[in-house]
Amino acid sequence: MKKILSISLIFAVLVLSGCAILTGTRMRPIVLGQMLIYVRVSTAKAYIATEMPEKLEIDTPYNVNFPFYYKNAVHDTTKGIASVTLFNEDLEMGFILASYSKAVQNNPEVFQNDISDSLKTTRIFTAYDEFFKDCTNENLIDADYNSEKKYTHRCYKITHDDGTPEETCIASRLTPKGNIVVVFMRSLTFDTNVRTELFDAIESIEFKD
Repeated sequence: MKKILSISLIFAVLVLSGCAILTGTRMRPIVLGQMLIYVRVSTAKAYIATEMPEKLEIDTPYNVNFPFYYKNAVHDTTKGIASVTLFNEDLEMGFILASYSKAVQNNPEVFQNDISDSLKTTRIFTAYDEFFKDCTNENLIDADYNSEKKYTHRCYKITHDDGTPEETCIASRLTPKGNIVVVFMRSLTFDTNVRTELFDAIESIEFKD
């Protein structure tokens, strides 16, 4: 059976990766196709805005008074994917907006239109099977579906070979236009409340006309 459609290509974006420092409240907007990383004046935190495959904004946990970075930026109109990874010394955040209709076209064995909203949000997790090899059922510590805001989340606690702990949380949200937003958070120091940051980000999404 085919692996995940175009969305699996999100993780092939590693070969397209770029990296830049974002710092200071006077940061210039980072423009990546129809995707923008900029500072929200009211909070001094960065946000991501995209117009493809639909217009939305999502807040990030990164204060622009302190350095943080971006990599793995992709803007692919053909496959209907906009994605980017942001990180600092404490926390990594991945953002993906993917066209569900194109997912159905490219991989109908995994994605269907005639399934519930909750199932639509979980089908995308197949894309993480190979990328997050340590995110297994044995490491799963929390999972739920928020029926009001239509997102599913899963959190994993991983202990590496050297004994270092790591918490990773992933959320997938169905948009009003039927697309999928995926956000993942990964603790790099285990000092950050990953679940809180994940919920803040996924629930901050503003859908634009």
